[in-house]
Amino acid sequence: MGELTKKAMGKLDRASVYRNVALFEQLGIVHRIYIGWKYKLELSDDFLAHHHHLSCLRCGKVIDIHDDTGVEEFIETVTKKIGFIPRRHQLEVDGVCGDCKNQE
Repeated sequence: MGELTKKAMGKLDRASVYRNVALFEQLGIVHRIYIGWKYKLELSDDFLAHHHHLSCLRCGKVIDIHDDTGVEEFIETVTKKIGFIPRRHQLEVDGVCGDCKNQE
């Protein structure tokens, strides 16, 4: 959100940025990707191909995971097994990326 407010400085006030982002979330245009206590905004599945994320807790890098990993099949198997009807899902894995691990 800080990046958005910086880019809008002089054009929109901070409250307008927050209101617009809240509206975009309600309309399903964007959603939050949580990284620890922080979050980033990303376009929803209506605008980007559905995917999941690995989030580095040190540098904040977000790595997209696409369906070739079998995540979608796992979710389908689990929900079917317990009789659950999923409407949407988002997988976020927090950890340390390879770059940060190599810096230790």
